Amino acid sequence: MVAVIWAPDEIPPERHLVLRAHRDKISGVQKGYFYPSDEDDWGGSGPFDMLLDEVMERAKLRAADLGLSKIIVVRTS
Repeated sequence: MVAVIWAPDEIPPERHLVLRAHRDKISGVQKGYFYPSDEDDWGGSGPFDMLLDEVMERAKLRAADLGLSKIIVVRTS
């Protein structure tokens, strides 16, 4: 099972999935994208910036595929 941790005080040292969540400036809709913590943050632009519910489900599947036990959700402006 994958644990989803929202805005932790400290980022865990072990490899995990980072989910960047934000509110779309035009529509006001919650959106996000994710990436493994040991890879670069590519910004989630275009089709990779998905609705938050969808990105959360995809992140859980990807974390399980990669054998990761944690998703760290970070809110950005």
